[in-house]
Amino acid sequence: MLPLSIHARLLPGFRFILYALYALPVLAMAAAVVSKPTKILILGDSLTEGLGVDKDDAFPALLDKQLQAWRPGYDVINGGSSGSTSASGVRRLKWYEKAKPDIVLLALGSNDGLRGVKPEETARNVEAAIKYCQERKWQVILTGLRVPPNYGPEYVNAFAKIYPGLAIRYKLPIVEFLLQGVAGEPALNQADGIHPNEKGHKRIADNLAAFLKPLLAQRDSAATAGPESRQNR
Repeated sequence: MLPLSIHARLLPGFRFILYALYALPVLAMAAAVVSKPTKILILGDSLTEGLGVDKDDAFPALLDKQLQAWRPGYDVINGGSSGSTSASGVRRLKWYEKAKPDIVLLALGSNDGLRGVKPEETARNVEAAIKYCQERKWQVILTGLRVPPNYGPEYVNAFAKIYPGLAIRYKLPIVEFLLQGVAGEPALNQADGIHPNEKGHKRIADNLAAFLKPLLAQRDSAATAGPESRQNR
């Protein structure tokens, strides 16, 4: 910085330009912070990965496009892995930790149901994933999953209760059912009757966008308000 004696001899207009130049690095840093995207990791299995469709047609990619069109600054990460069960949840979260997600949407457990894993075991695994995220200050959103009725009413009911129960215990927002309006609809599923086709993934993305937009708007509003404004509410 120039000595004060030199500052005093500069014309006001030149002093303004000089101060502006000093401020540029600070403003650049502030802009970088503001422009940092909000990363949303969707951790799931083949439903999330988009088995049987192009990755650009899977619901995470479609959701990313919808959110970007609504309000730029979001980055949806497809964390789907075909064949994975809830037991791999924490291990996979460790791998995605390098991506530094802000929000994690947990869609774990559909393969547990198809393999007849005990609901209490699935609940323990999903709970461990929730705790891992919360320890790292990642916001968690749960998605409810269900199993086909041919598994018997006792198993079906026990499995369906896993996600609402954890949402209540940890005070988490929850998408009631990931495949709402898609499961059991032949026109929205592939020949196996399990995995959504392109139209099915579009429906899932639409449902998730409608669910997430109010939460994201609230989150963004709280972030821009600052701690003092939030305390005075």
